[in-house]
Amino acid sequence: MRAFIAGCLIVLFPAAAKAEFQISVYGGGNTASNSDVTLTSAAISGTFGVEWLGGNSSEWREPYYGVRGTYWLTDFGMPNWGAAIDFTHATVEADLSDPAVGGAFQTLEFTNGINSLTLNALYRMPLTNRFTIYAGAGAGASIPHVEVETIPYTTKTYEFQLTGPVVQGLIGASMTLGYGFSVFGEYKATYSWNDADLVGGGSLETELLVHHFVAGLSYTFGGPPAFP
Repeated sequence: MRAFIAGCLIVLFPAAAKAEFQISVYGGGNTASNSDVTLTSAAISGTFGVEWLGGNSSEWREPYYGVRGTYWLTDFGMPNWGAAIDFTHATVEADLSDPAVGGAFQTLEFTNGINSLTLNALYRMPLTNRFTIYAGAGAGASIPHVEVETIPYTTKTYEFQLTGPVVQGLIGASMTLGYGFSVFGEYKATYSWNDADLVGGGSLETELLVHHFVAGLSYTFGGPPAFP
């Protein structure tokens, strides 16, 4: 996965060393809206209303993180516009305390990642030479780690899959620290369509609206000096 992301950055941003290119890393947390899950398997089939838990589970195992590479179109006379590749690793799991869901699933979660890889358009608006606000939107692929066990137990699905498309929107603000560094805070929403294959046959389908609350650090190569 890391090699694929690096390859995408090299292909998309070939002139990064001469233009304004920004690399960002971030952490934070997420919640998820409730949604229906449609299960088709040899053991049990049906549609279940699921309450998804974000990073508040007492048994949480995976951290939230992401990385983004942005090519700002400064060399093309459009310094406020940019193109970005964004990878996000968020986590959700079903609340199995609901008997209707817990009676059908021993495990239903994406706690090794409801991952997304998207291509985005960004627009930034500097307020001062230090503070900037920005917004963006994009689309790409949902690549979750599918973890499903049904009741009665048949087989266990525990693997990464490419399950469908994802779209996202984001809005945030950044503050320049100097020497190419800046910090930022951001709200991001992703909506993914997931059609996962189950080991032993069958499928699991669900649409997930995930709310992301992000803080991170960026480093900018090239572009105008931070404090003229």
